[in-house]
Amino acid sequence: MVAKIKDVETTCGYCGTGCRLTLKVDEERNKIVDCEPAQSEINEGKACLKGWYGWDYLNDPKILTRRVNKPMIRKNGRQSPLVEVGWDEAVKFVADNLLAIKNKYGPDSIMGTGSGRSTNENNYLMQKFMRACIGTNNIDHCARL
Repeated sequence: MVAKIKDVETTCGYCGTGCRLTLKVDEERNKIVDCEPAQSEINEGKACLKGWYGWDYLNDPKILTRRVNKPMIRKNGRQSPLVEVGWDEAVKFVADNLLAIKNKYGPDSIMGTGSGRSTNENNYLMQKFMRACIGTNNIDHCARL
């Protein structure tokens, strides 16, 4: 029996560059079996080693069962179980708790961190939020040299 392979074009998730990849998906097993760089203005049909070969974790059943797909919060403190909630409730929960921390301990008690796996635009928004909304310059990034 020959596997039916479908090409799925996507954006690489390893950094914020935005390289395009073509995933080869075995439709019967619903598993990625290979990956190739896709042609785009960004990566011109090339990919780094992480993008080209770093997809195998996506088929790991342990990873798939641990992935959070919906917002979850602990409604009764740290020892309570996580409960699925809607996005509006999750955003309100975070906003209320950040405001409470800021009011009790001051804006410099909160810090934000950027990511090399986010776009420049997302990292810009994070630092702008921390400076303008929270009122702190406590900002870091994981891609320091």
